[in-house]
Amino acid sequence: MSGRERADPEPSGRGTAQQSEPTAAVREREREIEALEDDLAALEREREELLTENDELVAENEELTAELQEVEAEREDLRQEVERLRSEVERLETRLESEGGAAGVDASVELSPQEAIDGTNLFVRYGSKGEATLEAAHDGRADREAVEANLELECHTQFDSDDAAVNGQPFEAFLESTIQYRFVHWVVHDLLYEISDTGHDAGLQDLYDALPRLDRAELNGAASVVYTEDGEEHRTQEAFDIVLRDRMGNPLAVANINDTRDAATDEMMTSLVTAATRVGETSDTLAGAFQVTASFFDPDALETAAEATGGGLLSRDKRESFVRLSRKQGFHLCLVEARDEKFHLAVPEL
Repeated sequence: MSGRERADPEPSGRGTAQQSEPTAAVREREREIEALEDDLAALEREREELLTENDELVAENEELTAELQEVEAEREDLRQEVERLRSEVERLETRLESEGGAAGVDASVELSPQEAIDGTNLFVRYGSKGEATLEAAHDGRADREAVEANLELECHTQFDSDDAAVNGQPFEAFLESTIQYRFVHWVVHDLLYEISDTGHDAGLQDLYDALPRLDRAELNGAASVVYTEDGEEHRTQEAFDIVLRDRMGNPLAVANINDTRDAATDEMMTSLVTAATRVGETSDTLAGAFQVTASFFDPDALETAAEATGGGLLSRDKRESFVRLSRKQGFHLCLVEARDEKFHLAVPEL
């Protein structure tokens, strides 16, 4: 064997291994690339789906916006229709008043509410004075049912009430709907029993004893007073929404009414207390002063009432809500709330 042939090295596996390593790495990278491309494709599909969903939401939002605009336009049309109908009602009411509402109820006398109240008095009358009366109920000699069967609240007017109308309404129906009439009816028909049934006949004795003596109620009435101010004597009339009198015309109780949704104020309470005090100092028959409200009493009004009656921890008078004018003389200050067609004595609370 020649020397050349001896010099050739025998084949070895190292070269094959060195070539296979790059090939495996390339294939691994290719697999990674394929996987990334798959992920990218999936993200692209998801992106397309989200874009499609967004387009759908945009379209739906546009539809809802258009629908909202239609609703707003319809609402504005309805508002304008309401205003038109209100104007039409006002026009018809004005026309009815101008043409004479009395004709609608076959009445020849048309009155304003003020005129109707000014010209009206209410009288307490009995079918028989020898039967059950408020005095008998007060003394425990008659029950409420018997008194109610015998008692009547009569209306006396300065005009022909059978031929009168108030704003197109028959006078009688108008009167019975007023808070003035309903308050007088409550005083005459209910107050005596509410006081006795709740055990307040001693605390409200002056008022309780005066109720059986009620003879009439003067609506938008006035009481004569004499008082001294700044050293000068004054003689005048104190006006009230209601003056309750006995048979001799002496004032037994007075009342002012707040027939609005606004609270009864301190000014109202002060005015009532001042006027009632002057009446009480002039006439020793005054037993009560009522502030009536169709809403409620604000805190200042309640505080004024408490101050006028000496209410509080230091008050030692057994008479409830009593405005003392002298050692024996004074009147009960009563705060009444009118709710749901009924009257509730709030101060003193029954």
